[in-house]
Formats: sequence, C-alpha cells, structure tokens
Amino acid sequence: MEEEDDNFISLDKVIADLNGTDSYFLNVFNNKGVDLGILRLRKGETDIQLPHSVDEVYFVVEGNGSIEIEGKLKPVKSADFIFVPAHACHRFIVGSQDLVVIYFFA
Repeated sequence: MEEEDDNFISLDKVIADLNGTDSYFLNVFNNKGVDLGILRLRKGETDIQLPHSVDEVYFVVEGNGSIEIEGKLKPVKSADFIFVPAHACHRFIVGSQDLVVIYFFA
C-alpha cells in the first residue's frame, strides 16, 4: 500500500473531495505562503468570489465560459492560464460546459 504524503494529491481525489462539500471551491494546499485550490461551477451557478489581497493565477482544467476582470469579459477554455492582479474584481461565467479551475495564490 502506498504511503500518504501531504505534499501530493491527485486531481481525481481533489474533485472527489469537492463533490463531498456544499461549496463550489475547495482549498487544497495552504502553507509556506502558497495557497492552491480548485473551483467548479456548473451551468446556472454564480461565482460569488470577492477580490483578493494578493495576485492570483487560474488554470482551466476543463470546460468553457468567460472570466470578467474589472468589467472586461474574456472567453476561457480548457488549458488556459489567467492572471488576476490583487484587489481586482473578477468572476467566472459558465459557458456550455461546467468549469473546473485550479487557482494559485502566492
């Protein structure tokens, strides 16, 4: 049997953990000045996040839609990276497929 390691987690496990919550996001790592998590928005759900005090990078794992940053709308799709500066108003809007996005704060 494989030994557990707090520094390693599979995407499948993260999504399974997210499925077990009532939230649309889940923090995965939060240590040494780095935060990483995942969010999933299904069609019809609203992204209600507020601006953050630090810069943020998103990676779109799957799905499509848009991100609104400071009132400007940009399309997003699987494999896109997105940079959002600290204190910027932003939110995701789901397109024709659910959005699964990994986020990084540093």
